[in-house]
Amino acid sequence: MFEALKGIACFVTAVVSFLYGTRIAWACGKKCNFNEKPEYRMHALFESIPSATVVYFFGFAIVFSHFIDGFLTIIVSALTSAILLSGFVVSMTMPELKRKPPAER
Repeated sequence: MFEALKGIACFVTAVVSFLYGTRIAWACGKKCNFNEKPEYRMHALFESIPSATVVYFFGFAIVFSHFIDGFLTIIVSALTSAILLSGFVVSMTMPELKRKPPAER
């Protein structure tokens, strides 16, 4: 019974960390306006990307601990995945980097 509750709690914690990490990264990408000076954009990116990466890292560490053995392997895999996913979500949501339909070009 305890093992089942532990598994459910880990699953819920990982899902919530992925949701909040996505929310942080999504808001960061939406804030980046290419009409502003690059200093303001960089400030917004340096505020939000590390926090999204930390939240993603926590979720990936939980998920990878169930599938991979070895502390160092889990940490390296979770950190790499968190960095890649936070960068991907931020770049995906930037308004200027979205693909425009042919009619609007």
